[in-house]
Amino acid sequence: MDFLNPNFYDVADITDDMPNKPLLIELFKLMNEQNERLWMFFEEIDEDPQHKVMKPAFIKPRQHRAKYKARKAKAIKPRTIDDVGSEEFEAGYKAFLKEEFSQS
Repeated sequence: MDFLNPNFYDVADITDDMPNKPLLIELFKLMNEQNERLWMFFEEIDEDPQHKVMKPAFIKPRQHRAKYKARKAKAIKPRTIDDVGSEEFEAGYKAFLKEEFSQS
C-alpha cells in the first residue's frame, strides 16, 4: 500500500440506484479523512532528514532470513556423545550404570 499516494473516493462515482447511498457517502467521507491523516503522517516521516528507508529484507518473516536458516542448521548438528553407537556414548552409559549400581 502506497500511503504517499492514497486513493481518495469520489462521491460522484456513486450511482443513484445504489442501495444505502447516504451510508456510502458517509463512509467515503470517513475514508477520505483517514487517507488524508495517513498521507500527512507518512509525508512528515518521508520529509524528515533523519528518516532511513526500510529495506524489504527487514520485514521478512524470521524463518525466511538467511541468518536464521544458518543458525538453525548449525544448532541441529548432533554431538558424538548423542550417537547411540559411538564409543563415547557406550563409555558414558557404562560409567552411569556403574555409578548407579554402586550406590545401591
